[in-house]
Amino acid sequence: MADIKRLGFVGVGLMGGGMARYLLKAGNALTVFDIDPVKMNSLKALGAHPAASPREVGAKSNVVLSSLPDSPTVKNIYLGPDGVLGGSSPGSILIDMSTVDPETSRTIYKAAAKRNIKYLDAPLSGGPKEAESGKLVIAVGGDRSAFEECKPIFDILGPTVHFAGPSGSGNIVKLVNNMMSMGNVLIAAEAIVLGVKAGMDGQTLFNILKTSGGRSHHLEKRFPNALARNFEPGFTVDLAKKDLALAIDMARSFSVPVLAAHLNQQLYSISSALGNGQKDCVSIITLFESWAGVQFQETKK
Repeated sequence: MADIKRLGFVGVGLMGGGMARYLLKAGNALTVFDIDPVKMNSLKALGAHPAASPREVGAKSNVVLSSLPDSPTVKNIYLGPDGVLGGSSPGSILIDMSTVDPETSRTIYKAAAKRNIKYLDAPLSGGPKEAESGKLVIAVGGDRSAFEECKPIFDILGPTVHFAGPSGSGNIVKLVNNMMSMGNVLIAAEAIVLGVKAGMDGQTLFNILKTSGGRSHHLEKRFPNALARNFEPGFTVDLAKKDLALAIDMARSFSVPVLAAHLNQQLYSISSALGNGQKDCVSIITLFESWAGVQFQETKK
Protein backbone atom coordinates (compact mmCIF):
# COMPACT_ATOMS: atom_id res chain seq x y z
CA MET A 1 0.00 0.00 0.00
CA ALA A 2 1.36 3.37 -0.98
CA ASP A 3 0.34 5.14 2.19
CA ILE A 4 -1.18 2.93 4.84
CA LYS A 5 -1.48 5.84 7.26
CA ARG A 6 -3.99 7.85 5.15
CA LEU A 7 -7.01 6.49 6.99
CA GLY A 8 -10.68 7.42 7.21
CA PHE A 9 -13.23 6.46 9.83
CA VAL A 10 -17.03 6.65 9.57
CA GLY A 11 -19.05 6.26 12.76
CA VAL A 12 -17.08 7.45 15.78
CA GLY A 13 -19.45 6.61 18.60
CA LEU A 14 -18.81 4.37 21.58
CA MET A 15 -16.72 1.78 19.71
CA GLY A 16 -15.66 3.73 16.62
CA GLY A 17 -14.57 6.70 18.69
CA GLY A 18 -12.35 4.51 20.84
CA MET A 19 -10.73 2.92 17.80
CA ALA A 20 -10.28 6.31 16.13
CA ARG A 21 -8.58 7.73 19.20
CA TYR A 22 -6.23 4.76 19.37
CA LEU A 23 -5.36 5.07 15.68
CA LEU A 24 -4.58 8.76 16.20
CA LYS A 25 -2.47 7.91 19.24
CA ALA A 26 -0.50 5.51 17.03
CA GLY A 27 0.40 8.40 14.71
CA ASN A 28 -2.05 7.93 11.85
CA ALA A 29 -3.62 10.76 9.89
CA LEU A 30 -7.38 10.32 10.13
CA THR A 31 -10.37 11.81 8.31
CA VAL A 32 -13.62 11.20 10.20
CA PHE A 33 -17.35 11.47 9.72
CA ASP A 34 -20.25 11.01 12.13
CA ILE A 35 -23.81 12.32 12.07
CA ASP A 36 -23.05 13.81 15.50
CA PRO A 37 -20.71 16.81 15.04
CA VAL A 38 -19.81 16.75 18.73
CA LYS A 39 -18.16 13.36 18.26
CA MET A 40 -16.21 14.64 15.24
CA ASN A 41 -15.08 17.75 17.07
CA SER A 42 -13.81 15.73 20.01
CA LEU A 43 -11.54 13.88 17.59
CA LYS A 44 -10.57 17.10 15.81
CA ALA A 45 -9.03 18.24 19.07
CA LEU A 46 -6.80 15.15 18.87
CA GLY A 47 -5.69 15.85 15.29
CA ALA A 48 -8.42 14.24 13.16
CA HIS A 49 -9.88 15.99 10.11
CA PRO A 50 -13.71 16.17 10.10
CA ALA A 51 -15.45 15.49 6.79
CA ALA A 52 -18.80 16.72 5.53
CA SER A 53 -19.94 13.29 4.32
CA PRO A 54 -18.97 9.63 4.02
CA ARG A 55 -18.19 10.33 0.36
CA GLU A 56 -15.58 12.89 1.40
CA VAL A 57 -14.00 10.37 3.77
CA GLY A 58 -13.71 7.98 0.83
CA ALA A 59 -12.18 10.63 -1.38
CA LYS A 60 -9.53 11.62 1.18
CA SER A 61 -8.53 8.13 2.34
CA ASN A 62 -7.04 5.03 0.80
CA VAL A 63 -8.33 2.90 3.68
CA VAL A 64 -11.75 3.59 5.24
CA LEU A 65 -12.94 1.93 8.43
CA SER A 66 -16.47 2.09 9.81
CA SER A 67 -18.33 1.19 13.00
CA LEU A 68 -22.08 1.53 12.55
CA PRO A 69 -25.25 0.40 14.35
CA ASP A 70 -27.04 -1.85 11.86
CA SER A 71 -27.23 -3.29 8.34
CA PRO A 72 -29.39 -0.55 6.73
CA THR A 73 -27.00 2.12 8.00
CA VAL A 74 -23.97 0.22 6.68
CA LYS A 75 -25.57 -0.11 3.24
CA ASN A 76 -26.46 3.58 3.14
CA ILE A 77 -23.04 4.74 4.33
CA TYR A 78 -21.27 2.74 1.62
CA LEU A 79 -23.77 2.57 -1.26
CA GLY A 80 -25.96 5.64 -0.71
CA PRO A 81 -25.87 8.73 -2.94
CA ASP A 82 -23.29 10.39 -0.69
CA GLY A 83 -21.64 7.15 0.36
CA VAL A 84 -18.06 6.09 0.85
CA LEU A 85 -17.94 4.03 -2.32
CA GLY A 86 -18.86 7.03 -4.46
CA GLY A 87 -15.79 8.93 -3.26
CA SER A 88 -13.29 6.09 -3.18
CA SER A 89 -10.62 5.54 -5.83
CA PRO A 90 -9.68 2.21 -7.44
CA GLY A 91 -7.22 0.36 -5.24
CA SER A 92 -8.77 1.60 -2.01
CA ILE A 93 -9.74 -0.76 0.77
CA LEU A 94 -12.95 -0.41 2.80
CA ILE A 95 -13.23 -2.12 6.20
CA ASP A 96 -16.55 -2.37 8.01
CA MET A 97 -16.23 -3.36 11.66
CA SER A 98 -19.97 -3.33 12.44
CA THR A 99 -22.06 -6.33 13.42
CA VAL A 100 -24.28 -6.98 10.40
CA ASP A 101 -25.61 -9.94 8.43
CA PRO A 102 -23.25 -11.63 5.94
CA GLU A 103 -25.39 -10.72 2.92
CA THR A 104 -24.98 -7.01 3.63
CA SER A 105 -21.21 -7.41 3.46
CA ARG A 106 -21.38 -9.55 0.31
CA THR A 107 -23.59 -6.96 -1.42
CA ILE A 108 -21.12 -4.15 -0.70
CA TYR A 109 -18.16 -6.41 -1.53
CA LYS A 110 -19.59 -7.05 -5.02
CA ALA A 111 -20.39 -3.37 -5.62
CA ALA A 112 -16.88 -2.39 -4.55
CA ALA A 113 -15.25 -5.07 -6.70
CA LYS A 114 -16.89 -3.60 -9.82
CA ARG A 115 -14.86 -0.44 -9.16
CA ASN A 116 -11.62 -2.28 -8.33
CA ILE A 117 -12.08 -1.47 -4.65
CA LYS A 118 -11.67 -4.11 -1.93
CA TYR A 119 -14.10 -4.55 0.94
CA LEU A 120 -13.52 -6.42 4.20
CA ASP A 121 -15.99 -7.33 6.94
CA ALA A 122 -14.03 -7.17 10.18
CA PRO A 123 -16.34 -7.29 13.21
CA LEU A 124 -14.94 -7.08 16.71
CA SER A 125 -15.01 -8.87 20.00
CA GLY A 126 -14.46 -6.52 22.91
CA GLY A 127 -15.98 -3.36 24.28
CA PRO A 128 -15.18 0.35 24.56
CA LYS A 129 -12.29 -0.26 26.97
CA GLU A 130 -10.66 -2.66 24.53
CA ALA A 131 -11.26 -0.23 21.65
CA GLU A 132 -9.56 2.56 23.57
CA SER A 133 -6.55 0.41 24.45
CA GLY A 134 -5.92 -1.59 21.26
CA LYS A 135 -6.99 -4.92 22.76
CA LEU A 136 -9.78 -5.97 20.41
CA VAL A 137 -10.21 -9.39 18.82
CA ILE A 138 -10.93 -9.07 15.09
CA ALA A 139 -12.31 -11.65 12.64
CA VAL A 140 -11.93 -10.64 8.99
CA GLY A 141 -13.79 -11.79 5.89
CA GLY A 142 -12.93 -10.90 2.30
CA ASP A 143 -9.94 -11.25 -0.01
CA ARG A 144 -6.84 -12.61 1.68
CA SER A 145 -4.65 -10.11 -0.20
CA ALA A 146 -6.64 -7.16 1.20
CA PHE A 147 -6.44 -8.67 4.67
CA GLU A 148 -2.66 -8.97 4.44
CA GLU A 149 -2.38 -5.43 3.13
CA CYS A 150 -4.34 -4.08 6.08
CA LYS A 151 -2.86 -6.36 8.73
CA PRO A 152 -0.69 -3.52 10.14
CA ILE A 153 -3.90 -1.54 10.83
CA PHE A 154 -5.61 -4.50 12.48
CA ASP A 155 -2.50 -5.11 14.58
CA ILE A 156 -2.78 -1.60 16.01
CA LEU A 157 -6.38 -2.21 17.09
CA GLY A 158 -5.90 -5.63 18.63
CA PRO A 159 -3.37 -8.35 19.42
CA THR A 160 -5.64 -11.13 18.13
CA VAL A 161 -6.57 -10.93 14.44
CA HIS A 162 -8.05 -13.83 12.48
CA PHE A 163 -8.60 -14.24 8.75
CA ALA A 164 -11.97 -16.01 8.73
CA GLY A 165 -12.46 -16.63 5.00
CA PRO A 166 -14.38 -15.12 2.05
CA SER A 167 -16.64 -12.08 2.24
CA GLY A 168 -19.20 -12.41 5.06
CA SER A 169 -17.10 -14.88 7.06
CA GLY A 170 -16.22 -12.33 9.72
CA ASN A 171 -19.93 -11.57 10.16
CA ILE A 172 -20.74 -15.26 10.56
CA VAL A 173 -18.12 -15.64 13.30
CA LYS A 174 -19.39 -12.52 15.07
CA LEU A 175 -23.03 -13.60 15.09
CA VAL A 176 -22.14 -17.07 16.39
CA ASN A 177 -19.90 -15.49 19.03
CA ASN A 178 -22.65 -13.13 20.17
CA MET A 179 -25.17 -15.97 20.36
CA MET A 180 -22.81 -17.65 22.79
CA SER A 181 -21.88 -14.47 24.68
CA MET A 182 -25.41 -13.22 25.26
CA GLY A 183 -26.58 -16.68 26.27
CA ASN A 184 -23.67 -16.83 28.69
CA VAL A 185 -24.67 -13.53 30.32
CA LEU A 186 -28.31 -14.55 30.52
CA ILE A 187 -27.83 -17.97 32.11
CA ALA A 188 -25.31 -16.54 34.58
CA ALA A 189 -27.82 -13.85 35.57
CA GLU A 190 -30.60 -16.40 36.01
CA ALA A 191 -28.41 -18.76 38.06
CA ILE A 192 -26.97 -16.01 40.26
CA VAL A 193 -30.42 -14.66 41.13
CA LEU A 194 -31.49 -18.19 42.09
CA GLY A 195 -28.46 -18.46 44.35
CA VAL A 196 -29.27 -15.16 46.06
CA LYS A 197 -32.94 -16.13 46.45
CA ALA A 198 -31.87 -19.41 48.04
CA GLY A 199 -29.93 -17.50 50.69
CA MET A 200 -26.43 -16.79 49.36
CA ASP A 201 -24.77 -13.45 49.89
CA GLY A 202 -24.23 -12.01 46.40
CA GLN A 203 -20.59 -11.05 46.90
CA THR A 204 -19.71 -14.43 48.38
CA LEU A 205 -21.53 -16.24 45.60
CA PHE A 206 -19.68 -14.27 42.92
CA ASN A 207 -16.29 -14.80 44.59
CA ILE A 208 -16.82 -18.56 44.55
CA LEU A 209 -18.32 -18.79 41.06
CA LYS A 210 -15.46 -16.90 39.44
CA THR A 211 -13.11 -19.69 40.54
CA SER A 212 -15.48 -22.56 39.75
CA GLY A 213 -16.54 -24.57 36.70
CA GLY A 214 -19.38 -22.18 35.89
CA ARG A 215 -17.03 -19.23 35.48
CA SER A 216 -16.69 -17.46 32.13
CA HIS A 217 -15.22 -14.40 30.47
CA HIS A 218 -18.49 -12.50 30.81
CA LEU A 219 -19.03 -13.53 34.42
CA GLU A 220 -15.66 -12.05 35.37
CA LYS A 221 -15.94 -9.02 33.08
CA ARG A 222 -19.55 -7.89 33.59
CA PHE A 223 -20.89 -9.20 36.87
CA PRO A 224 -18.65 -7.08 39.16
CA ASN A 225 -20.52 -4.13 37.62
CA ALA A 226 -23.84 -5.81 38.36
CA LEU A 227 -22.72 -6.29 41.97
CA ALA A 228 -21.98 -2.56 42.13
CA ARG A 229 -25.32 -1.81 40.43
CA ASN A 230 -23.43 -0.12 37.61
CA PHE A 231 -25.18 -0.71 34.29
CA GLU A 232 -23.36 1.89 32.23
CA PRO A 233 -23.22 0.56 28.68
CA GLY A 234 -20.35 -1.39 27.24
CA PHE A 235 -22.56 -3.60 25.07
CA THR A 236 -26.21 -2.66 25.40
CA VAL A 237 -29.35 -4.74 25.78
CA ASP A 238 -30.62 -3.30 22.49
CA LEU A 239 -27.46 -4.43 20.70
CA ALA A 240 -27.84 -7.89 22.22
CA LYS A 241 -31.43 -7.99 21.00
CA LYS A 242 -30.39 -6.84 17.51
CA ASP A 243 -27.46 -9.24 17.15
CA LEU A 244 -29.51 -12.22 18.32
CA ALA A 245 -32.16 -11.33 15.76
CA LEU A 246 -29.49 -11.30 13.04
CA ALA A 247 -28.22 -14.70 14.19
CA ILE A 248 -31.77 -16.10 14.16
CA ASP A 249 -32.32 -14.75 10.64
CA MET A 250 -29.07 -16.40 9.51
CA ALA A 251 -30.15 -19.68 11.10
CA ARG A 252 -33.54 -19.44 9.39
CA SER A 253 -31.86 -19.00 6.01
CA PHE A 254 -30.11 -22.35 6.54
CA SER A 255 -33.12 -24.07 8.18
CA VAL A 256 -31.14 -24.56 11.39
CA PRO A 257 -33.18 -24.62 14.63
CA VAL A 258 -31.77 -22.27 17.29
CA LEU A 259 -34.18 -22.69 20.16
CA ALA A 260 -32.00 -21.15 22.88
CA ALA A 261 -31.23 -18.10 20.73
CA HIS A 262 -34.97 -17.51 20.19
CA LEU A 263 -35.63 -17.60 23.93
CA ASN A 264 -32.64 -15.38 24.69
CA GLN A 265 -33.72 -12.83 22.09
CA GLN A 266 -37.20 -12.67 23.62
CA LEU A 267 -35.79 -12.12 27.11
CA TYR A 268 -33.50 -9.30 25.96
CA SER A 269 -36.50 -7.82 24.11
CA ILE A 270 -38.53 -7.90 27.34
CA SER A 271 -35.68 -6.23 29.21
CA SER A 272 -35.49 -3.55 26.52
CA ALA A 273 -39.24 -2.95 26.66
CA LEU A 274 -38.95 -2.42 30.42
CA GLY A 275 -36.50 0.44 29.88
CA ASN A 276 -33.10 -1.26 29.89
CA GLY A 277 -32.38 -0.95 26.17
CA GLN A 278 -29.48 1.48 26.51
CA LYS A 279 -28.02 -0.14 29.62
CA ASP A 280 -25.29 -2.77 29.55
CA CYS A 281 -26.44 -6.27 28.66
CA VAL A 282 -25.67 -7.46 32.20
CA SER A 283 -28.70 -5.42 33.30
CA ILE A 284 -30.72 -8.45 32.11
CA ILE A 285 -30.17 -9.58 35.72
CA THR A 286 -32.74 -7.01 36.87
CA LEU A 287 -35.42 -8.93 34.99
CA PHE A 288 -34.73 -12.07 37.00
CA GLU A 289 -34.38 -10.02 40.19
CA SER A 290 -37.84 -8.53 39.66
CA TRP A 291 -39.33 -12.01 39.33
CA ALA A 292 -37.47 -13.40 42.35
CA GLY A 293 -37.85 -10.35 44.59
CA VAL A 294 -34.14 -10.18 45.45
CA GLN A 295 -31.13 -8.13 44.40
CA PHE A 296 -27.58 -9.16 43.55
CA GLN A 297 -25.35 -6.58 45.21
CA GLU A 298 -22.12 -5.99 47.08
CA THR A 299 -21.98 -6.99 50.74
CA LYS A 300 -22.72 -3.98 52.88
CA LYS A 301 -19.86 -3.25 55.25
